[in-house]
Amino acid sequence: MTFDQLSREIRRQPFRPFQLVMVDGRAFTIDHPEFASIDRSGREVTFHAQDNTRHELDANLIMSIVASDTEQPAGSIAPNPNGGE
Repeated sequence: MTFDQLSREIRRQPFRPFQLVMVDGRAFTIDHPEFASIDRSGREVTFHAQDNTRHELDANLIMSIVASDTEQPAGSIAPNPNGGE
């Protein structure tokens, strides 16, 4: 994963939620572009999750970016695949 790849996902229009998959297998969902940033050196990614927790990730430990297949406006809630709310 490079600075350019991550920057491109954050700035994508229309924005699509994506996941950052870490080398240890954890995955973090970026669901809105305004709640994610990359430091100037490209070494740290900071984002705020839906539960308002702040995560600071070492960019060198991000193994891949998994983009959503569906386009969805930033800040919208994805439909529940089980039909409920």
